[in-house]
Amino acid sequence: PQLGSWRRGEGSFPSGAVGGSSRGAAAPGRIARIRPSALLDPADRLRIEGAVLEAEQNTAGEIVVAVVGSCAEYGSAGWRLGAAMALVGFLGAGIFAAEIGLWILLGAQAVGLALGHLLGRIQIVRRSLISDSFMRECAERRAWSAFAENGLARTAERTGILIFVALFEHRVIVLGDEGVDRVLDPDESWEEVVGLLLAGVREKRAAEGILAAVRRCGELLQAHLPAAPKSLNQLPTALILED
Repeated sequence: PQLGSWRRGEGSFPSGAVGGSSRGAAAPGRIARIRPSALLDPADRLRIEGAVLEAEQNTAGEIVVAVVGSCAEYGSAGWRLGAAMALVGFLGAGIFAAEIGLWILLGAQAVGLALGHLLGRIQIVRRSLISDSFMRECAERRAWSAFAENGLARTAERTGILIFVALFEHRVIVLGDEGVDRVLDPDESWEEVVGLLLAGVREKRAAEGILAAVRRCGELLQAHLPAAPKSLNQLPTALILED
C-alpha cells in the first residue's frame, strides 16, 4: 500500500522548538541540528524501549519508534545558492569593474559558487532554501520506507504502528497498519498521539513526548486488539535512531 492508504497522524513543530532528554534540554532553536543519538541519551532509550515492550505485552500490536536526523540529503540547495551567488559575483564584477579581465570574472563566479555551497551546509541556511511542501513530501516518503524496512507491514495480523520523528524537517508522523486502522472507531485518529509527542518537544522534553505517544498507542491497541494467548513479539527492534 502507498502512504495514505489508511489513516495517519501528522504534525510539525516550529523552528524555535526545543527537544532534549529528560536530564537536559538542547539550546533554543537547535533541535534540527541535534543528532537523534544525542537527543535521546541511553537512559531515555531504555525507557522508550521498555514502554514499547509493555505496550506489546498487553496487546496484539507491534510498535516501532524511529527518529531520524534528516529524510534526504538536500544537497542541491547549497549548489542553487552557490549558483545564485556566482551570478551576483559575475554581474557585480562586470558592473563595478568593467575593465577587469576574464579570469577575474571567472574567479568571482568560483568564489560565489564555493561560498554558497559552504553556506548551504549550515542546516539553518539549507532549511531556509527548501520549501515546506518538499520537506513534508520527503518526510512522508521516508516514513513509509521506515515502515516497510522495519517489517511493520509484515506482521501476522497487520497490526504494526510506526511513530516517526524527522528532526531536520520538523515532522512527526504516526502510521498504523490496516489491521489497526480497521478496528479504530470512526472518531479515533492518530492526531492525539501526534499531539502528545509534539507537546513534549515544545516543552523541551522530547523523550517524555515519545513516551506519552507510545503509551497512548498501547491504550488504543489494548482497547481494540488485546493480546492473544501466547502472543509472540514479532519485531524485536523497538527504537531506531538514524543520525
